Amino acid sequence: MIPLSRRRRESPLPDVTPLLDVVFILLIFFVIAAAFAIHGVDLRLPKSSAARAYAGKPLEILLAADGSLRHDGQPVTLRDVTFLIRANALDRNRQILLIPDRGASVGDFMATVSAIRDSGGDRLVIAADPAPAGGEKP
Repeated sequence: MIPLSRRRRESPLPDVTPLLDVVFILLIFFVIAAAFAIHGVDLRLPKSSAARAYAGKPLEILLAADGSLRHDGQPVTLRDVTFLIRANALDRNRQILLIPDRGASVGDFMATVSAIRDSGGDRLVIAADPAPAGGEKP
């Protein structure tokens, strides 16, 4: 018997249309997620005549005016800071950047510095704005 209809030949290449759909959906998801992932805290840094620019990726700890601490946008305690310092102790070249608010109390500042130093944070850098020339206060 002779077949009257021809068999449809399948293409040797797979159909990539569903793959492209998934890639574009993932791209849109990550672009939108990245827009919401940016967190910032407004701080008024203290002035210092010894301030200079710093480059690198330090371990950042923010000290707010109310005495609260933050790391990567998340609130932390002094105990959490000591664990962070000890966890990063293997990377000796990584500096610890303490970013104090100008309104933070001296007691909170000293407690934070002491906790960092006691847990092995000997590469501590304190963030400050450059003081104006002439030494006047803002």
